[in-house]
Amino acid sequence: MKNAIVAIASAILVTCAPAFAQTGAPLPSADPQVVEATKKMLETMRVRETMATAFQQVEQRMPAQMAQSVAAAVKNNPKLDEKQKAEALKKFQQDAPKMQARLHAVFADPTLIDDMVNEMVPVYAETYTLDEIRQLTAFYASPLGQKMLAKMPQLMGRSMEIGNRVMAPRMEKFMAESMQDVTGK
Repeated sequence: MKNAIVAIASAILVTCAPAFAQTGAPLPSADPQVVEATKKMLETMRVRETMATAFQQVEQRMPAQMAQSVAAAVKNNPKLDEKQKAEALKKFQQDAPKMQARLHAVFADPTLIDDMVNEMVPVYAETYTLDEIRQLTAFYASPLGQKMLAKMPQLMGRSMEIGNRVMAPRMEKFMAESMQDVTGK
């Protein structure tokens, strides 16, 4: 589960970090020209396609990551004997397809990307001037910008792998220490 959360967080942060800069409070109204220019920029950036690819990568990696995380959590649970551990793993194996289907439903929701883009537009529109948005759009429309956009899914996938590799041992240590605090063992 830890790796799954790290993977989701990595994908979302890499894809739409600017949207997380706010505390959830509504943004003041942005200049309509800037909003329209921002929508054009995000379209030029192929943000929808990038998000769809990122979500697809996360969804593909999730079952294995969930299985590893659950297996580690069950194995390291001092409250379970061997029979209980085997039963818990069996139960997970039985429930895994249902979990995967529910996860797929989350990522397949046709409103997900629209909702995220709609939330991102005002963030960009409040962060950049109309001229800056136009410059960014010109960059993303350029050959270098298009190359960057074309390589972004691969970079994101590799970045998520790195994030998982770097974070997993730290999260496992954190979870082990937390379990010791909770159980006193």
